[in-house]
Amino acid sequence: MINLNLTQLRYFVAIADSKSLNQAAHKLNRTASTLSYQLGELEKELGQPVFARVGRHLELTAFGAAVLEEAKTLLGVARSGLERLTSLSQGGAYRIRLAVSDLIAPERILDLLTVFCDRHRQTEIVWSTEVLMGAWDALASKRADLAIGVTIQGTPPGDYRLYPLGVAEFLFVMSPNHPLAREAEPLTPECVRPHRAVAAMDSTRGLPARSFGILPGQLLLRVPDQHVKRRAIQAGLGVGHLPRHLIQADLDQGLLVMRQATHSPQEPTELYLAHRAEDPDGTHRPSLSSLIQAIANPGQTRAWFV
Repeated sequence: MINLNLTQLRYFVAIADSKSLNQAAHKLNRTASTLSYQLGELEKELGQPVFARVGRHLELTAFGAAVLEEAKTLLGVARSGLERLTSLSQGGAYRIRLAVSDLIAPERILDLLTVFCDRHRQTEIVWSTEVLMGAWDALASKRADLAIGVTIQGTPPGDYRLYPLGVAEFLFVMSPNHPLAREAEPLTPECVRPHRAVAAMDSTRGLPARSFGILPGQLLLRVPDQHVKRRAIQAGLGVGHLPRHLIQADLDQGLLVMRQATHSPQEPTELYLAHRAEDPDGTHRPSLSSLIQAIANPGQTRAWFV
């Protein structure tokens, strides 16, 4: 196995860029003899020359050009790793995992991350979209550090901190061409039940799954999340409840119509940001605390439910 060190690679890249031992030595504040020795060790380890002398200059061999590309990649990886370690030593988080409810518009998360990632460049973000109890499940099973857009109904056992984000108003909607769009209001369960409902499947893995706004015995079209559900209802494939903030433009444009239904929720649903109580504290994980503050403070991003 080839045994190289980062110093040899750094010297090699400097020589390749300068095409001169003396110029590279000056740039690195080293002697030309030091660079020459390390270059010799590198070529000995690789078993082939990486430079050919052309007049006063050093030119890469074909093999050397390939080595240069790999050397730059390795040095870049090492540099990123060192920067990350430095960030960790100063209280940064290597990775923050977000379980985001499908009730949250992706644009709001992108707004949030645009600011956060600029300030915390060494923190990796893992974003999963979850449905119904899926965000709670991800948090409880420690697949996520933060759950964004959970309800207090069905909170799993454990010690969690909750921050209110606002409320989502659910409307019973359908395509303007759907038969129920012509029925008198309020729509009763007996009137709605014969028609297919579109339902987003709960993404929970371990917690009991939940459903929302489905009548017993109603035929279903099960879809991955609210965003697919919205498109399916627009296409006339069924009816269902959707949050107003995700469909207001569709209502304004006549792509969806709203009808009063007796089985619709009477009150808006409160949504929260949640994290495990032992998880961040501002001393040991300030980057995570910073993200929590940004999420819980709507003034730092656009409103969550518009």
